[in-house]
Amino acid sequence: MDDQGPGIELTVEEIGFFYASLHSARDQLSGVTKMVAKEFSLGPRGPWMLSLIGKQPMFPHELAVFFRVGRSLITAELDRLAGAGLIISEKNAEDGRRVEITLTKAGQRVRQRVSEELAALLQSRLIGFSREEILHCSTILHAFSIVR
Repeated sequence: MDDQGPGIELTVEEIGFFYASLHSARDQLSGVTKMVAKEFSLGPRGPWMLSLIGKQPMFPHELAVFFRVGRSLITAELDRLAGAGLIISEKNAEDGRRVEITLTKAGQRVRQRVSEELAALLQSRLIGFSREEILHCSTILHAFSIVR
């Protein structure tokens, strides 16, 4: 045992159910974004990138760190987003060496559509669960995104 406390006492079947549930949830969420990706000839990260860029202007390096992929994959996806007319890349006013990425009006509309479709999916699947239960589940799932 490590210094992180006692182990989790789950049966092999319970562990299998947990991972199968994660996989199924991922497939359901990806179903929403796959439609947008196909419509605009984007890669699998494209619709998710729109969500991130929509919150605030982003830099390619920040996207690479968030998605834990190389800069070349991010650049390829940004090229697709720009080709679809969903983003604009401009030199940063404060540091001309950095490229800042923002959404176009079309990109904002697509981002809103993805957000609404994901919200509808969550509403339909999580009906009957309390806000606290949903946030607790989010905390548990977030543990998988932490790099150790």
